[in-house]
Formats: sequence, C-alpha cells, structure tokens
Amino acid sequence: MEQADYPYAQTKLAQLKADYQVDILADWGDDGGNWRPGSWIKAELDRLENAICLMAGVMGGNEGFVRNLGGVTVRKADIGHHAGEALSHRVSFSTKRTFSAWTVVHEFGHAWDANHGWRLSRLLEKYTGGFTSPPLSLLKRLLRLSDSGVFNSEKKPGRYGRRAGCNQAGYFYGDRPSGSNWNFNRVEDFAESVAMYIGWERGNDLSDHAHKRITRYQLQNLVEDPLFHVIDNWTDYASCFYPENGDYTKTKRWQFVDDLLNGKLKIPG
Repeated sequence: MEQADYPYAQTKLAQLKADYQVDILADWGDDGGNWRPGSWIKAELDRLENAICLMAGVMGGNEGFVRNLGGVTVRKADIGHHAGEALSHRVSFSTKRTFSAWTVVHEFGHAWDANHGWRLSRLLEKYTGGFTSPPLSLLKRLLRLSDSGVFNSEKKPGRYGRRAGCNQAGYFYGDRPSGSNWNFNRVEDFAESVAMYIGWERGNDLSDHAHKRITRYQLQNLVEDPLFHVIDNWTDYASCFYPENGDYTKTKRWQFVDDLLNGKLKIPG
C-alpha cells in the first residue's frame, strides 16, 4: 500500500466492516516513522469490495450476506501455491500474487459453507446426484477406467482426472459441473458453483471467467484453452461438462444455488 493511499484504505476498511462485517488485517502503516507498505495495494481493496458487493447482491443485500457468512476476517499470508484459502469466518489470500474477483467469491463461498459446518456442499452433492466414495474411486483407477494416474494427475491431455470419481477425493459429481480435475471435491464444487451462479450472463467482473469455463468444451482436442492455458481433449469432455445449449442455467448446480438463495432448501442441522 502506498503511503498516499493510507486515508483511502482506512476509509475502505471501515466501510467493509460496517457494511459486511468483513475485517481486513492491514499489514501496512507507520513503523517507527518509516512507512511499511505491506502486501496489499489500493486496487485490491476495490476488487475485494466489488466482489463482496456482487455476492451480497444475490443474497438479498448486506444483511443477507452477514447472516450467511457471520462475519469474516481477511488477511494476506504465505499459503503456498494456493491463490486463497478459507475456513469459517476467515479468508486468506496469497502474498505471492494478486487475487481476482473470481478468487474472492470462490473463497467467500467456502467461508459461507464453513459457517454452516460444510453442510451446504453436502447438500449440493445430494441435490446434483453425486456421492463420494474413495474405495470405488481407487478401484476405478486400479482397473484403468480413470482419466488419471492411480495416485495422481498425470497432467497431460486426457489424464487430468476430470471425469466423475477420477479425483483424489473419490468424488462422483453427478450432474454436469463447469469443470473438474484431480483436486475436485464437493467443497470445491460448492465454491465454484456459487461463483458460476454469480458470474453467469450477468455482465460483471466474474462473467468472462464463467463464460470461458463453459465455452472451452467447444474447442477441438489438443488446443490450449484461453482461461487456464491448458491443452486437453476438450471435445471428448463436452459430454461431461457442456450444459444443454451451452446454457449454465439449465444445470442442477445453477438451480441449487438459486434455490438455496431463495430459501427453498432446508439446510440439515
């Protein structure tokens, strides 16, 4: 954070706290007469606020956001190769690189799930016809019925572990998600489904990312996708991920998030 941006930053922190019960752990400020810039920049505070505003918008406003997440503390930290991490009431972003609006909503989606004891992702799994079975997944991999290695992703075309049950968690994802890989599980599925719902065809900061997650399955095999710059057999995977007429609102995941936000689903106790 530049010293000249200090007043702006402090005002933004107070606003996030007042509007959304989001506390930012500032790592910038005066340090014995010397300015400590920390790891944040002004643009990231704006990006964070804008993404939270999008999330609050689908939750019926600020009160709905606070009710669903119960207050969140945000910090920057060394979290390895991850862009972000989240638990109940806590979100961390990497100090090694900046974060996107998609990452903000994804991680706050995790925090929402965690605030309800991770029951939302279990509810999504059931709603979409999925289940988790590590033994069945291992058997599938041992019998070479998986598009991955036995114990890891081979990270080459057709071997990223994208198909149902071909992941580390043994997650058989049911209806078509917007994507999957070796690290996919119901918790990641929920966070990605929330981000897809907020971004799909709404003309906001998440929309381009959401669109490219779907349209990559219209690419030919062995072509690099423009979103993650990965070469894969996209045509072959279209039957697993490309929704009816390319419309994500036709998926059970979109409907699940819509039902959840509109109070049509009972969250298990």
